Amino acid sequence: MPTVEKDLKKAIQALPVTRKDRLLFQLLATQPVLQDQLKFELLEGPEGLELRREVLRDQVQTIAQGFYYNATELLICLRQLCPPLSYHTKVTGDVYGEVHLLLVLLKEVLLHQQELLKELNGGTEALGLFLAKRAEEVLQKLQKLHEDLHVEFYDQVNEALPKLHASAAGYSARKLGIPVRWE
Repeated sequence: MPTVEKDLKKAIQALPVTRKDRLLFQLLATQPVLQDQLKFELLEGPEGLELRREVLRDQVQTIAQGFYYNATELLICLRQLCPPLSYHTKVTGDVYGEVHLLLVLLKEVLLHQQELLKELNGGTEALGLFLAKRAEEVLQKLQKLHEDLHVEFYDQVNEALPKLHASAAGYSARKLGIPVRWE
């Protein structure tokens, strides 16, 4: 991220408060992500974090438990979930919540969409790759979390990975080097 030159920084700090406020609001008007970050930090706080997680968890569960005619239809809906999950992390910095939500996505899809993931064919291959990449993402993000938090996810990850390998996503999971058991 570009930084502000020292001279400019000093000049801005010397501006009157009303001028600084006006400049800040002009900047915020063009930066919706920054607006959401400030809204979260200044207005919502820790209570808002849990509420945001619940809303996303409900969306994940609704999509994962839905009825789909084929794997492609499910994949389209699952792909629509990824931007809100990433945006949540971008706004809140909640890597823990993102890992939790990705695990919910994996577990729910593997539980409720077993029929679509029963055998590997042209239609399920893309869905399997999507799920395998989400599992890979979970394992990578877990490495960013403090080791003490790994204990909280240990059972969930080791419940999802064998199911992933036993489904049509197993082929993609093996190609990506995803283990059957996470240690």
